[in-house]
Amino acid sequence: MPRERNPNRDRAYQIWLEHNGNVTNRQIAEMLGVNEKVIAVWKQRDKWKVVQHSPDESCTTRKRGAPKGNKNAFGKSGGAPTGNKNAVGNVGGGAPLRNHNAIKTGEYETIWLDTLDEKELELYEQIDLDPMAQVNEQLRFFSIRERRMMMRIRKLTEGLTEKQRRVLQERVSIKEPVQVHDEKSGQSKTVVLTRNQLVTTEIEETEYRAIEDILSLEEALTRVQDKKLKAIQLKAQLLSNGGGQEKEITVRRWSRDKSGA
Repeated sequence: MPRERNPNRDRAYQIWLEHNGNVTNRQIAEMLGVNEKVIAVWKQRDKWKVVQHSPDESCTTRKRGAPKGNKNAFGKSGGAPTGNKNAVGNVGGGAPLRNHNAIKTGEYETIWLDTLDEKELELYEQIDLDPMAQVNEQLRFFSIRERRMMMRIRKLTEGLTEKQRRVLQERVSIKEPVQVHDEKSGQSKTVVLTRNQLVTTEIEETEYRAIEDILSLEEALTRVQDKKLKAIQLKAQLLSNGGGQEKEITVRRWSRDKSGA
C-alpha cells in the first residue's frame, strides 16, 4: 500500500507561491515545523521553480566545458580519427549525473538528500544524533553481527568435509528382448520392449576448502570485535566526560578511527 503524501508538502509549496518565491527554506520549515533540508527536497522533486515559470519566460542551462579563451586543447581537432569505428552502434554520452552504475555493496555510496524516498526521509528526521544513543546503537549492531558470524563459523566447522561428491543421473530408454508365448499358435517369439530407467551418467568429486572460509570469517570476526571494543571504550569515555563539547569531539575522533579500521 503506497504511503500517504505528507500534507505539509503541498502547504510548503503554497507558502512559497504566496511569497512569489522570495522566502527561504528555513522560513518555510519554521512555519510548518519540519526540517529545512526536507523543504529543499520537496522543492527539487516538485520542481517549484519550473512550475512558476510562465510560457513566455525562457530557462537557460549553463553549458559545461572549458571557459572561453582556454587553450588547453589547442591544436587538437577532437574526436576519434577518420574511419574509426569504435563507437559504431553507441548512441554516445556518458552515464547520467549521480548514476549508481558503480555501486556494489553501498558501503561507499554518496548519499544525496534529494534522492531519498519518503520512507528514508521519515527515517532521516527520526535519527537520534545524541552521541551516547549512536554508540549504544552501534554496540547492538556489533553484537548481532558478532553472533551471526560465530553461527556461520560453527556451521562450517560442523559440516567440514575434505571432498564433496556430485552424482548426475539421467532417465534413459533401455531396449530389452522379451520372450512372448502365443497361446493360439503355441509358438514363442522375441519382442523388443522399451523401458525408462535412471542411470548414473556422471560422478564428480571436488575438494571443498571449508577451512579457508572459516579462517576468513574468523579474521572478519576479529575486526568486528575490535570495533565493538572501541565502541565500549568510547561509551566509557562519554560517561566520564559528562557530555557537552567534549562529547562531540570524542565522537569525531572515534568516527575517524572507525573509518580507518
